[in-house]
Amino acid sequence: MAGELSLTRKYGYIASIMRDEVEPIIWDNISTMTSLLYRMKELGAIIKTGGKMHLRFTILKELPTAVGYTDLDTLTPIRGQPFTSAIYNWKQIAVPLQLSGLDMIKTGDDGIEDLLGDLIEVTEIAGRDAIGGSDVGIYANADEDDLTKISGLQNHFTSSTSTGTVGQLSRATLAAWRHKSGNVASAFDTYGLNIMTTLYRQCSRYDETPDTIVVTGATWDNYLKETTRTFQVNQPHVANSDMVVDALFPNIKFGNATMIYDDACPANYGYFLNLKKFIRLFVREGRDAELGDFIKSKDRDDLVSYLLWAGALCNTNLARGGVLLNGDTY
Repeated sequence: MAGELSLTRKYGYIASIMRDEVEPIIWDNISTMTSLLYRMKELGAIIKTGGKMHLRFTILKELPTAVGYTDLDTLTPIRGQPFTSAIYNWKQIAVPLQLSGLDMIKTGDDGIEDLLGDLIEVTEIAGRDAIGGSDVGIYANADEDDLTKISGLQNHFTSSTSTGTVGQLSRATLAAWRHKSGNVASAFDTYGLNIMTTLYRQCSRYDETPDTIVVTGATWDNYLKETTRTFQVNQPHVANSDMVVDALFPNIKFGNATMIYDDACPANYGYFLNLKKFIRLFVREGRDAELGDFIKSKDRDDLVSYLLWAGALCNTNLARGGVLLNGDTY
């Protein structure tokens, strides 16, 4: 093969073979490489779907007004408007992958697969950081008019509960479309657990309770400090002993919710989420981290491809979710 193909075509040929082999597992890898994406996948909150103009969900707008009456009082019918629609747009993310002619020249024939494999791996990591992050990913603050960023948790659960839009619905005009908020204010050791307790109750209704609480690493540390403040173990020294003390709790529950930390979670923000019922990450089937063809640029000595993704983070009940503010300071 070395004598039959040019260097660029040889790389392009091998890259095409590798692409077909690795593309089916790229999204599986990305969706298990961040805390929140992994949790969503675990609870079935990541859903692949086919093509459609946008993602539309019926939302409860208002309830009929009940009145008391006696005997033959006149009852006046009033037609309510119980439902409206939340509409989410598709958001697209691309990660470039470029291999220069000099890279090809420097790499021996026996190292082509390794070089391409490394490039695909770092592209996969970049895709993970983007989709699972706060700039363009699931923590981003964009609304539906910004098609370059996911309308993420910073959009769904802002510090204000009565301003802004989610799913093209206004919190200002639709009281039922408002999340809950709890502000630790200044010191987690003074207010943190009390605020979390109240916020959890406010986000709950009957059997609808948060199943996931995602916080920053600092808030996670503060929570553990507050709940395990006194911890002392005294044991005798025994030569050649394998005695072990497990002094950290790897799995934390708060109410019915599993509590996790995520490095991509914005500073001083935490989120009380119901992933099983109300929050879904919809991913376009066939564009769940699609690795495109490796193509030579018109005016460069290279091979270029892109890792392409399309999806939307959708919320169907803001009232059953909440934001925890300023939990990073102990």
